[in-house]
Amino acid sequence: MKKRVLLFVLYLLFWYLLFVLSRICFLLYHWDQSSHLSFTEALLTFRYGFMLDASMSAYISILPGLLLILDSFLNKRVFKLVIKYYTFVVCIVVTAIVVIDVNLYSYWGFRLDATPLFYMGNLRAMTASAGWFTWVGGILFIFLMSVLIYRIFLRIFRSLFIQVKSKGFQTILLTILVLFLVIPIRGGLGISSLTISSAYFSQNQFANHAAINPVWNVAFSITESKDLETKYIYYSPERMHQLVQPLLSKTGGTYKLLNSDRPNIIIMIVESLTAKAVEVTGGQKGITPYLDSLAHEGILFNHVMASSDRTDKGIAAVIAGYYSLPGSSPLKYQKLTEKLPFLPAELNKNGYHSSFFYGGTLEFANYRSFLVQAGFSRFISDVDFRPEELASKWGAWDHIVMNRFLKEMPSSAHNFFSTILTLTSHEPFIIPIPPLLKGNDIDTKFLNSIHYTDKCIGDFIRVAKTRDWWKNTLVVIIADHGSKLPGNSGYEDFRRQHIPMIWIGGALAIRDTVITPICSQVDLASTLLNQLNIDGSKFIFSKNILSTQANNFAFYTFNEGFGFRTLKDNLIYNTVTNNYTRAITSNPDLKEEAKAYLQLLYSDFFRNQKDLK
Repeated sequence: MKKRVLLFVLYLLFWYLLFVLSRICFLLYHWDQSSHLSFTEALLTFRYGFMLDASMSAYISILPGLLLILDSFLNKRVFKLVIKYYTFVVCIVVTAIVVIDVNLYSYWGFRLDATPLFYMGNLRAMTASAGWFTWVGGILFIFLMSVLIYRIFLRIFRSLFIQVKSKGFQTILLTILVLFLVIPIRGGLGISSLTISSAYFSQNQFANHAAINPVWNVAFSITESKDLETKYIYYSPERMHQLVQPLLSKTGGTYKLLNSDRPNIIIMIVESLTAKAVEVTGGQKGITPYLDSLAHEGILFNHVMASSDRTDKGIAAVIAGYYSLPGSSPLKYQKLTEKLPFLPAELNKNGYHSSFFYGGTLEFANYRSFLVQAGFSRFISDVDFRPEELASKWGAWDHIVMNRFLKEMPSSAHNFFSTILTLTSHEPFIIPIPPLLKGNDIDTKFLNSIHYTDKCIGDFIRVAKTRDWWKNTLVVIIADHGSKLPGNSGYEDFRRQHIPMIWIGGALAIRDTVITPICSQVDLASTLLNQLNIDGSKFIFSKNILSTQANNFAFYTFNEGFGFRTLKDNLIYNTVTNNYTRAITSNPDLKEEAKAYLQLLYSDFFRNQKDLK
């Protein structure tokens, strides 16, 4: 009896200790952040990670436990083979998740969840941040580590497998033990089941993240969409609408910045264009000389906040004036996007022809389906460039894409709306020109990539000015999202979301002007349509920045919460722990208004996407 019970208990303990070891590896790999934890905080990551580790260990141990119960009815050789093969497969899965998680955390800033599944539709895009050598090496490393772990498992358990024998009392006892696995799986005997919030204990977000078991997090996030209908409900519908009404008000006239009601429009969405890299928005000097010059030549909006943290979310914000829910993206849900209003669709109704230029693949993250729904009828993407032009990890270099636009757009072109999405300033930050700054650290490489794209924009504007269409054209330069680089800003640092927006072109009636109200990326749609005297009321979350009675605030979401800012107020809310982790405000009602705003977004999300599962 003791041998069988020992086999089951050791199997459970084997996986738990493996998860403890993986957390140690995570802390060591990210020493640049874990070194700032106190010794107590580091230890607490194991304490608060215990339930998630135990839960995942219990899940893995269910099948071996059941086989031990049934072994009296099984051929002994079959029993041993099933256990061994099952364990080897689990070793590979666990090792793969742990290794991928450790590496991706450096870029994403959150523990691995189901997000990569959203991007698996295109192999090239999935591998763009690292070369094939890195991926092949990573796969080989995962396999070798899996084999090593498995051999350790065999060494520990071989003698126990030999001595397993069936007896009635043993079967009863093992049945009880297996049934008791429900306790660690659920996280205790309470009414509520285990959630990721059990890992949160510190004001230091990295400490909370270190306590998360990535294997449990992946499994949970795959199924958590079933639970979305119970999230972000803080008030009754009547109270929610009462709270958000002041934020949604669209009264007042508008300050006119254009000399034409129907200018050509180019929106240039620049990868990771953070305000921290642009001098005119308080960033580093000398990185973006062309943008700094254009800001003085045109109009600078210097208090714009990115709506979220990834390109697909930024596209939804700019093109549809729509936010992303925390940890999600509108582009995932076709039935939602089918019902959204779109900037190009509204412009098409008013005589415009819409086109989209991108050096990468449109099959990534549902870009194509979203953009087609949005009203774009002409696309230039990776399939339209020669193989030698696709030298970047993500596709064609930015200057090649911008030159293609200039080539495609004849001098006599009119009534066009075009969007150019850049990509070179995405990791791994490889550029086709000599770097501005010396060094090989991540911040330096990032700034060099921004400097390269800045040069591309400067060259593009210089040539565009020679075209006949320039005198009736507005160019809007805005980021897809902010960046933690340089400086590794966390989500509680508003500078991570701070991005510039610059308007330039012959269609401007006003120049060398700074627009100071704080606003969001999603506000571009309503603001632009108001300048064109086109009704933008369909864009309920997009407000006119230039309204004479503007309600100046910025709302944004990230993987585990949302931020709400005015020029005086700074709120950060964690939707996992359901509390404000930062609340700098003199307005006692603002905390409720911000939560109600998220609830409104959530309600609208599900009103448009009835069957989201």
